[in-house]
Amino acid sequence: MLRHISALRTNTALFLMVWLLSIGYLAATLNHGWISSDDGALGQSAERVLQGEIPHLDFADPYTGGLVFLDALVFKIFGVKLIWLRLPLLLFFLLWVPAVYRIARDFLKPLPAAGVTLVSVAWSVPNYPAAMPSWFNLFFATFGVLAIVEYIRQPALHWLVLAGLAGGCSFLFKSVGLYFIAAVLLFFVYREQSLARSQKLPTRHSLVYLAFLTLCLSLFVAGLFKLVFNVAEPADYLHFVFPGFAISALLLARERTPPGVSSLARFRTLFRMAAPFLLAATIPVVVFLLFYWRHDAIAAWFHGVFVAPQLRLSNARLTLASLIFEYIPVIVVLFFLETGSLRGRPRQFLSIFLILIATIVLLTTRLSDLSYIIALESAVEIIPVLVLVAGFWLYRHAERLDQLASINGQLLFLLLSVAVLCSLIQFPFAQIIYFCYASAFVVLLAAFLIAQFPRPPRALACAAVFFYISLPVTVLRSHWLGTRGHFDLDSTRFDQPRAGALRVSRADADVYAWLIPFVRNLAHGQLIFAGPDAPEVYFLTGLKNPTRLLFDSIEDPASYERQIRSVLIQSDAIKVLVLKEQVGATDQLLILRSFAVPQFPNSKRIGNFVVYWRP
Repeated sequence: MLRHISALRTNTALFLMVWLLSIGYLAATLNHGWISSDDGALGQSAERVLQGEIPHLDFADPYTGGLVFLDALVFKIFGVKLIWLRLPLLLFFLLWVPAVYRIARDFLKPLPAAGVTLVSVAWSVPNYPAAMPSWFNLFFATFGVLAIVEYIRQPALHWLVLAGLAGGCSFLFKSVGLYFIAAVLLFFVYREQSLARSQKLPTRHSLVYLAFLTLCLSLFVAGLFKLVFNVAEPADYLHFVFPGFAISALLLARERTPPGVSSLARFRTLFRMAAPFLLAATIPVVVFLLFYWRHDAIAAWFHGVFVAPQLRLSNARLTLASLIFEYIPVIVVLFFLETGSLRGRPRQFLSIFLILIATIVLLTTRLSDLSYIIALESAVEIIPVLVLVAGFWLYRHAERLDQLASINGQLLFLLLSVAVLCSLIQFPFAQIIYFCYASAFVVLLAAFLIAQFPRPPRALACAAVFFYISLPVTVLRSHWLGTRGHFDLDSTRFDQPRAGALRVSRADADVYAWLIPFVRNLAHGQLIFAGPDAPEVYFLTGLKNPTRLLFDSIEDPASYERQIRSVLIQSDAIKVLVLKEQVGATDQLLILRSFAVPQFPNSKRIGNFVVYWRP
């Protein structure tokens, strides 16, 4: 008894240490860095809601709309400053860290679970602590996974309801929350198969259920193809279509051995899980849409959430790395598997060799492009490899797992489906930070697979934890994500009344210190136009945006030109035009310049901005 109490105290102390360390790490970085268009769009959207405007109806919100209302509430309570928008992020993070630890503890001992949690934290919010909706997608998906983990251990209706509520709330922040909902539905299919096969009954064909399952999985894979087809490159098919196809193939392959129950019984089992989950997911959405119904704006919301993103797909694109980089995680995983299969001195020798190589790579990431690519791509490109390993393990041990309706098999499939589906957030804009939005599930999946070794290579696992904590902390945070070259991101306090205590690069601080008062003095409180992708100019000056646009670069150039013509040519109220010269909005920049030069005779350059004005 005393030993049990002592172990409990030790485990609690370990968790508290991880939790406090994680909180301290984020708190120390919470006001560091910004992307001007992201923070500006969050601030401007929230302010427009405070002024009575409705997302999707009065302005083009690129997200579902839930975050805008939360941000508006934050502004109403604390005041209109960008730094306050990061408070909800911190509060959700406080709850998210224990959730990650609890999921990891379901299949790991306390010390490995602590390491997995710290790796997940290192790849998460501190890398980019702007209150982007994708972070809330990660939080809600994690809460939902935790609810399903508890349901696996102790099936009860309230766990399904909580998971569904998490999925619905995630969708309200950004439509990619649907990926989590789809992942849980795939898990229900696997769990139903496991339950059906665990019953000691003579096998019988359930052809109706098989036809239903085949149709649903075929539509799922077709949807993945449709998602990427118009703009896809080979790497997109490997990362965004193949994993979902592999999961579907695994589920169908499991149907080769008929269970001992009828189609009706199987449908009943499946719908008993799926129905309460889906009904719970719709509750927050329906409540949210009541507001739009009252304002006769349901059609505008539907267009903004489901139609407009498809129209913008080809205008906001960043491709994955070439397929050649997939060799890096393949080699890493093969070395790990080989080490795990060895014993005695051969294992020790190979472990020491690999740890030495990893140390050299980590220490030279700031100096060598090769080391940086190896380190980064070993994490970012690993999902297809993990899918193969997890799928092989599930298929190879299917009979043993199904005999007991194995909890381990269900946990693995849950983590696999969530990691695969949530990683779709990287499409179509596969910047490194988009991997971070789903990285916690990749870490949990990899940790689960390592835990299945009869004798895991502990030295190598510990080295991997240290490596993948050190990489984001020492390299990705101090450099800009995806680029090895050093960037001055957060060295200077942003001396703007509406920014709060943000710290940004010295270059940004200097540019906006000149730009904002200059534009404000020219405008005399009247309308201005700022673009492309310059919502921060509206927000920091406190001047109204005369258009529906937040991000010009995602608009179709032809449609954009028509909107700008109606604003700049047909209105004499706009006396100031602020042109932001940047990469990624070439068409929109040329359109604006073609209007600015003849219509606004005076101009002045301030950093990467050109301010035009007319009498």
